[in-house]
Order: sequence, then structure tokens, then C-alpha cells
Amino acid sequence: MSLNQSMNIALGSMRNYQYALTVVSQNMANVHVPGYHRQRVNFATNEYTTRCENVISTIRGMNGARIDSLTDYIDMGAFKGMIDSNSDANYYNALADALSGLEDIADDLGDNGLNGLLNKFYTASANLEQSPADYATRLQFVQAANDVCEKFNDLSAKYDSLADDKAQQANFDVQAINNLFDQLAQANEQQVKNSSTVTQENINGILQELSNYMDVQTSVNSNGTVDLYVGDIAVVQGGKVNYTLQSNYDPKTGYDLSLKSTQNPDYVITNGVKEAFNSGALKGAMDFLNGNGSATFPTINSVKAALDEAANAFAKALNEIQTFGSIGEGVFAASMTTNDKGELILQESTEALFETSDGTDTFSASNIKVNQKILDDPYLVAAARIDLSEYTDEEGNVDPNWIYSIGNSDNAVEFSALQNKKLTWADGSSATLSQFLTNNATKMGLEIGNIQQKAQNAQDIADMDATNYSNLVGVNLDEELADMIKYQRSFEASARLFTTINDLMGTIINMV
Repeated sequence: MSLNQSMNIALGSMRNYQYALTVVSQNMANVHVPGYHRQRVNFATNEYTTRCENVISTIRGMNGARIDSLTDYIDMGAFKGMIDSNSDANYYNALADALSGLEDIADDLGDNGLNGLLNKFYTASANLEQSPADYATRLQFVQAANDVCEKFNDLSAKYDSLADDKAQQANFDVQAINNLFDQLAQANEQQVKNSSTVTQENINGILQELSNYMDVQTSVNSNGTVDLYVGDIAVVQGGKVNYTLQSNYDPKTGYDLSLKSTQNPDYVITNGVKEAFNSGALKGAMDFLNGNGSATFPTINSVKAALDEAANAFAKALNEIQTFGSIGEGVFAASMTTNDKGELILQESTEALFETSDGTDTFSASNIKVNQKILDDPYLVAAARIDLSEYTDEEGNVDPNWIYSIGNSDNAVEFSALQNKKLTWADGSSATLSQFLTNNATKMGLEIGNIQQKAQNAQDIADMDATNYSNLVGVNLDEELADMIKYQRSFEASARLFTTINDLMGTIINMV
């Protein structure tokens, strides 16, 4: 080996180790950068080729070393596990966050909310039993009934507002997903133009961000680009976005998704799109708004249905008491009016205590209201219940003076009795109205607590997987320091060799 060749080997080694030190410095500078993968320099020997009598011989290890490649530590299996657990955690976190809104509203069902107002209503009813002809007592009864209606209305409006907020958040998630579709296509294009570890990190970063919103299903092409799927539909293929995600929310039918072709906007896929989302924040929002078929947690529709059922039961039961019977039947509820002399007298009650604000026949928490005529005239409340047989003589003649029995409060007694009357509910249970509300609130609290615990468990798993992945592919300062010392010493040795050969060549030249 000639001195010139040895000097070239030493010089090449210095350059190699200088580059290696640059890579180590880059690793250490990015130690706290999320998603950064450590890099390692791979060396290979240069081939030394000789020609002798037309025979070419290749000898390895006789011409120094070179930088063969730069390895980016990316473990795709571990990466897939990490983004899957991240998607699961974001599903439960989104669901738990939405359910916490229900929990806040549910606090308004208790003694300081709806149940408390029901108790005040029954107290007003008990007062009406004692003073059925007193205007102030009747006004208090009507106001208590109106307070209950307004609380039902308020709770329903809060549920609707919560649903709208979560639907809007889901729309933001859809927008973010579409933006990431575009970013992935652009990163794929960059990968084709200039394949590098930086581009691969960018692609993985996009996929990791996508996992916040949805479960990520991909296939990797031979050129390093990544195709993304929703179900079995390739929404991103290489550098092209084939479909964009579309959303639609209707409070009656729920939240729905579809895929719209970017090539033919009239072509929209609806079947199976929503069902293809199995985890992620968007799935959590949809399950809250729609339920998932086997829900073990309250949804916005289930809690509204329970509240509507309570409002309907309350209104119908009291209306039946308010308009009980008829004069023709001999037993009937009676309200008050005044005669020509201005005296209070009884009359058959024909006005319902409650009506719907939208004119429908079915009461709900959103449409229940006190009959406007009763609000205007509390004497229309039927506090009395008349049994004409008590006013009929042996010859069958009815004493018309029954109309002066304004102290009768038998119907008000029935109003009060509703407090302890067990009703049959849609789930087959038998409970008073207050018990029904309390039972639903308790059940909701337990189910929400269960989801919150699942969210915490899923987040713990996601954090552990992220830490393990970071330890696997991230920067270890101890390793980088060891490499830095190794490459620095190697650089110094190569430099000393270069200097020694240079001095030796100078000596030889001077000797000539």
C-alpha cells in the first residue's frame, strides 16, 4: 500500500467520522422533539480493484471505509401498536368528555333541581287541599307547576345544546381528518421525489395525528409511500386523495358520515362509512350522539328520552286528574268560576292543566307548558271532585247547590297523591316520578364513572406504548455520548495517521 493511498484512507476516515459526529450532534439536539427517530451511520469498506494480466481482482479492506447508509430507527410494528392504543385512548377520552357534560346537567335533576321543584309542587298541592278557594294558594300551585315545566324545558334545551356542541366538535374532527388526508398525499409525493428518513418521519407524524381522530388502516408501497383506508376504501393512494370525509347531523337521526369522490363530486359513498370508524375521537363523539347498538353508557338520545318520558308521565297524570270524569258520569273534577252575583261557584273542569307548546299530542321535556288559560285564571285549577250521588235525594233529584261546595278539595288530594303513586315506565319498572328521575341519575352516574375509568386505563396504556416506542426508536443520551467519544477518538486517530504520513512524505522528499 503506497503512502498516497494511506493518506487518502486517513483523510476519508476523518471525513467519515466528522459526518458521524454531525449525526450524533443532530440526535442529541432533537432528544426532546416528539416523533424524532434516532439515526445511525453505517460504514462499509471501499473496494480495492487491481488489474493484472487482464484479470480484475477486487479486494475489500485495502482502500479504507466509506459511509454506506444512514439508518433511521423506525419500528413499524411498534409504531402501529402505539397509534392503535392512542386511537383507543382518544375514543374513550372524547366519550368521557361528552358524558361529563351529561353529568353536569344530571346534577340539575336532584333536590336542588327538578326533583326539588317537584317537591315544591306537591307542597303547593297540599296547601291547595287546605285552602281550595284561596286565590293566593291557587296562584302558588299554578306557579309551582309552571316552575316544573320551565325546568323540564331548561333541561331539554341544555341537552340539545350539549348535542349541538358535540356535533360541532365532530365536524371539527372531520375537517382535521380531511386536512391530514391532504398532508399525507403531499408527504407521499415528497417521498417519491426524495426518499429520506425525514420524509418517513413526516408520514409517521401525520399518521400519528390521524390516530387522534380515527383508527388508522394503511398499506405501505414499495416506494415508501403509504395508502390510507376507511374500511376497504382507499381514501389516499400515494400522492392522490381519492375521497374526502363528509358529515351530516340531524338530532332525530343522529350523526352520519359519507365519503365524497374528489374526481366525481356527485359520487358519494354512504353505506358502511360510519361503521368503519372503530376508535378515535370522532367515533367517541358519534357514539355519544348515536349510541353504538350495545351501549353500556348513557347517550344524548337515551337521557333525553328518559326526560321526555318523565315529562309526559307528569303531564298526562295531572291532566287526567284535572279533567277527571264528567257530570254525565256523576263524578267529576270541578274548577271555580263566579256567578252573576260575583260569588265563587264550582263548575265541571274542562281545561287541561298542561298543554304542548308545539300543538302535538305527546308531551316532552321541550314542549310541556301550563295551559295559558289556567295561567291567566288560577280558579280554573280543579281542586274539587264532586260525586253527584251525595247531592241526590231518594227520588233522584240532584241538589243544584253542589256548585257552592267550594271547600271541596278531593281533587287536590289526588294531585298530592301523585307524589307517592308508582307509575309503569317504558323499561318495565314501577316507580314514582321522583324515584324514576333519581334512579336514572344514579344509573347514569355509575355508567359515566365506568367510562371515565376506561378512559384512564386506555390513556395509561397509550402513554406506556408511547414511552416504550420512544425508548425503542428515540434518542438515548448515554448511547449518543458513547458514540460521540468513539467517533471523536477515531477522528483523532485518523488525523494523527494523516499527520504522520504527511511528515514521512516530507522527510522522503527532503532526502531526495
